Amino acid sequence: VKAGTKLLVGGKRRGAFMEPMILEDAPFDTDAKKEEIFSPVILLYSYNDFKEAVKEANNTHYGLQASVFMHDLNKAFYAFEHIEAGGVCLNDLPSMRVDSQPYGGIKDSGIQREGVKYVMDDMLETKVLVM
Repeated sequence: VKAGTKLLVGGKRRGAFMEPMILEDAPFDTDAKKEEIFSPVILLYSYNDFKEAVKEANNTHYGLQASVFMHDLNKAFYAFEHIEAGGVCLNDLPSMRVDSQPYGGIKDSGIQREGVKYVMDDMLETKVLVM
């Protein structure tokens, strides 16, 4: 907030915890924009060009999950194809998942996936016989 971010909702400290918060227009050089936040925080930015907004969303070292809220399916598919994240959720939270779906990130957010298939693979020893 001291750097110019507008706190729209929440953000009060309660002991070791922070209330969920919605931040608007966090400057691009602040930790809120640059670092991976493991808490209920939403960063809001306005845009005029959707492709530029997607490009800016990729301007980070992280890529766990992303959410896109919209009705335009063409833009939704564009976001899915171009957002650099392990998953893109349309009109839902990025933490939404089904046990059978692969869940994980790219870039500095990880290189593996969670989910039943991936756990099974991790618990098995692959062996090949060449004759």
